[in-house]
Amino acid sequence: MSDKSKEEVHKLPKKENIDEWYSEILLRAQIIDKRIQDSRGFYGYPPYGTRMMIELEKLLINELDKTGHEPIRTPTVIPWSLLEIEQEHAEGFVPEVWKITQGRESKELNIPKVLRPTGETLIYSLFHYWIRSHLDLPLKIYECRPSFRAEPDNAIVPFLRTHEFFWIESHCAFSSYDGAVRQVREDMEIFEKIIWNELAIPFRLYKRPEWDKFPGADYTCAYDAPLENGKVIQIGTTHNLGYRFAKPFNVKFQNENNEEELASQTCFGPGISRIIGALILIHGDDQGLVLPPILAPIQFVIVPIIKKENEDAIRKYSEEIKNILNSVARVKIDYSDNTPGSKFYVWEERGVPFRIEVGPKELDKQEVMIVRRLDRKKQKVEKKNLINIVPNLYETLIKDMQNKTKELFKIARLNSIDELSQLIEDKIHLIITPFCDDEACIELLKDQYNLKVRGIPLFQKNEKDIDECEENYKIKDKKIKCHICNERPAKREVHLARQY
Repeated sequence: MSDKSKEEVHKLPKKENIDEWYSEILLRAQIIDKRIQDSRGFYGYPPYGTRMMIELEKLLINELDKTGHEPIRTPTVIPWSLLEIEQEHAEGFVPEVWKITQGRESKELNIPKVLRPTGETLIYSLFHYWIRSHLDLPLKIYECRPSFRAEPDNAIVPFLRTHEFFWIESHCAFSSYDGAVRQVREDMEIFEKIIWNELAIPFRLYKRPEWDKFPGADYTCAYDAPLENGKVIQIGTTHNLGYRFAKPFNVKFQNENNEEELASQTCFGPGISRIIGALILIHGDDQGLVLPPILAPIQFVIVPIIKKENEDAIRKYSEEIKNILNSVARVKIDYSDNTPGSKFYVWEERGVPFRIEVGPKELDKQEVMIVRRLDRKKQKVEKKNLINIVPNLYETLIKDMQNKTKELFKIARLNSIDELSQLIEDKIHLIITPFCDDEACIELLKDQYNLKVRGIPLFQKNEKDIDECEENYKIKDKKIKCHICNERPAKREVHLARQY
């Protein structure tokens, strides 16, 4: 690599300049490409970034398949008339829809269409036909797809908030409300298994307040992850819809007594785009991306240390190492003309979990040097033991990533509204406070402090269900005042946060 190229390698801003770092690493690591003309909020995804998204989709789809879900495909365009059927749902999404009013030869459409902001109305119009008998239930489906929402242009951040985003929509129908309640817990278990156990992304689970639930839901549960700037980002949601969509869409079944009943429904939305964005921001460092092995497009990069006198032998040995690992990992050999040091920088920047250095010493001893991206920890491994050590390398790495991120959430208790500004300046993620639920306090928090009520924490005290969680955070002592207005009695203890 030329001197100029070496300088470019070091050009990545420090992560403390988080906005600049994030924008730069997305482009340099070939995760996202914003250079499409006049397309703010709509992006191209190069192979490296696309592979990350696909690997995440595969992880979640595998869990959905194992729990009895089936894949479907439905249109990207929804007729306006269908969106309007469930009134609360329609009112919640009207400000965000991309509306299509013209069709072929620019003729006005009799029925306007919208780019799909979410799939409930479309899918439940099909559930009406797909469900006839109790034998058709439970019906559990999913769809991996993009959706579209018209966000304010000044709020656009790649992966975190965009006009087009990628996610998995899972929709389920049951013969009883209890079935829906159990499904909500299953969704939570799937999310925990992938997002924390496999990706080491810390998150908190909340029951959103009534005024912030999904339009048309009985209740909404959401997953919030912490960012270094003190904000949180919602990376997924689970909604118990009860019978609210079954009624307008006539989703009914005949029970065992041949009586007609409404189906109870749920939906679950792991945000592929937001999870990727959160992962980059949470795990990344001054050198670039830090990727968990299961998500990394390249899990091992082999860097041959070549000199003219040993080039053929080192290349052959590198290929042998690659062939050994191919059955258990995604592997690449870097044969570029760049210096070994420059190659190290490039692959560290792209977050490859493990680098394998192969030089004359390794060839002579029939071993390799493995360098871990997370902390540059080095380990010599004999060639004959290489394939057997891979599972342990993965397991140890993800545990160390979890240990590094599990304490990321900064949490503080609010004693007086006078403390709010300082807590925000200190980049506290979650502020615990007694709250009255009054609209005046909700608006004051939003307008003056850019804070939102995230809701009550779920299953932090070994509760058996959501009702018990709610009971644990109720404030029964009428003498305890809301700490925002200091006037009205507090109804419950909630968490406040700034959000993306």
